[in-house]
Amino acid sequence: MSETGMKIGRPKEISDEYILAVARRCFLERGGGIAAADIAREIGVSHTTLFNRFGSKQGLMLAALGAPKDIHWIGTLEAGPDNRPVKEQLVEISCTIAVFFENLNAGFSVLQASGIDTDALCTGDNPETSAPARAFRALTEWIGRAQQQEKLAYCDAQVLASTLLGVLHNRAFSNRVCGEGGSDRATDKSHVADVITLLWDGIKPSS
Repeated sequence: MSETGMKIGRPKEISDEYILAVARRCFLERGGGIAAADIAREIGVSHTTLFNRFGSKQGLMLAALGAPKDIHWIGTLEAGPDNRPVKEQLVEISCTIAVFFENLNAGFSVLQASGIDTDALCTGDNPETSAPARAFRALTEWIGRAQQQEKLAYCDAQVLASTLLGVLHNRAFSNRVCGEGGSDRATDKSHVADVITLLWDGIKPSS
């Protein structure tokens, strides 16, 4: 048999990231009641494969819908601020965080509707090195560097970071509670820009 022939029928390796992306879409579209076998069929694997990788359907749900182990925008914060107007950067960063919270709330809603206690999602995580803690620290330090560069007025950087995250999280939560989960991205960006404008008089540099 030729080398080419030997490759025919060899199982295709499917990454955990792909499995979780498809599982997340299925859970969000059809709820937590969807059968693991239906998700496996969408992915192109057996439901046994899902259980071998994630332990159970609940394990799959937690991995697909729970808080991520890594937050992609932390790196953006750690690299900034850049040379653009700082208000423009704040709007851009806040829009990214707003989308993150919107996605997080969508996943948590499915978990809660399925009877899974979301309070236990971070149990066992080191509070100093968990993704949420690193994200808060990165935003606080970004604000501190902007202040050192005289791009923002001095204030307590932690308080400002907490305020900004709180407003953005509450917006995502309100969208979900009020049935506006499919809100238009342009509207969300306009809302974020309004939030920054509201805060701007208190944080803009004196110059």
